[in-house]
Amino acid sequence: MSGVWGIFYDGVSSAQRRVFLAVEDGRLVLRGDGLTRSAPLAELTVDPRLGTVRRAIRFADGALCEVSDDRFLDGLLSRQGRGRAATFLHRWERSIPRALAALAVMVAVIWLFFAYGIPFLAKKVAYAIPPATEVTLGRESLAMLDKLVFAPTRLPAARRREITALFRRMVDERPETRGYHLEFRASPEMGANALALPSGIIVVTDALVPLAKNDDELAAVLAHEIGHVRYRHALRQVLQNSAAGLIMAAVTGDIFSATSLSAGLPTALVDAKFSRDFETEADDAAVVYLKAHHIPLQRFADILGRLEADHAKRAAAGKPEERSFSDYFASHPVTAERIKRILAGGRL
Repeated sequence: MSGVWGIFYDGVSSAQRRVFLAVEDGRLVLRGDGLTRSAPLAELTVDPRLGTVRRAIRFADGALCEVSDDRFLDGLLSRQGRGRAATFLHRWERSIPRALAALAVMVAVIWLFFAYGIPFLAKKVAYAIPPATEVTLGRESLAMLDKLVFAPTRLPAARRREITALFRRMVDERPETRGYHLEFRASPEMGANALALPSGIIVVTDALVPLAKNDDELAAVLAHEIGHVRYRHALRQVLQNSAAGLIMAAVTGDIFSATSLSAGLPTALVDAKFSRDFETEADDAAVVYLKAHHIPLQRFADILGRLEADHAKRAAAGKPEERSFSDYFASHPVTAERIKRILAGGRL
């Protein structure tokens, strides 16, 4: 390895000294401008390549020497048994096609994390939440909805008892759903609707009951909501949205977004719409129930179609339309696709 010229700083003052560097007997030797100095190669730190930035050799006492000859510095790293990874990355960095390929890979990794990693983690966390915490979330969510969009039910007591008895027969079939319970509420803002809250609270609005032509249709809706609860969709949806927002805030440094997210979590719990996968999973749960009880799948399709028509009519009349966990009418997948899939027997 031949020598090179460099600029030496003693680490104490800003004075520069032009020195000649050479490797002799396993030591780096600097000579010039009234200076003679040497150090074992193993005690030196050599900066990795970073674009066209001038690199330096750093000594243990804080002194350094700037050198422009990358081959000499790479030779030092090679003698130290280091630098292969840095050299490989530098080659990628200097190649535009390779840099674009690396950027594409990075974007793909980020997309995969948001598309699959966060939902996977949210599912794990949702199932790990203690039952007592879930009960608290469900109770507080219902209390919030009572203040925002719900009013006491005006359904006749006898009809409520009939639907409650139907619901109890449904949930008592499985040990894991026996703790679920049904609530009735009036809600001119939401119209005909049903909601699944954490801890097994399912709310049916007054307008949904007369919209159903028979109890089989109500059973289909309730089975769908029970599916949402069983698979922790409400918790998973909120966790997914929260994780995505917090990660984006961490990446972008937008603290305001993080603060707003924390403050808005209760509202997110109320307004969240289920994803296509969650709706499909709940539809499949309903299909399983209907098939097991010899209820025609057409009953589920009929109530879905009638609900969509009812909401379209409300939208045309300019009435406000609240979105909710189990909003059948605007969340994905679209109702026509869902009906087609349900009539085909779902994934079964």
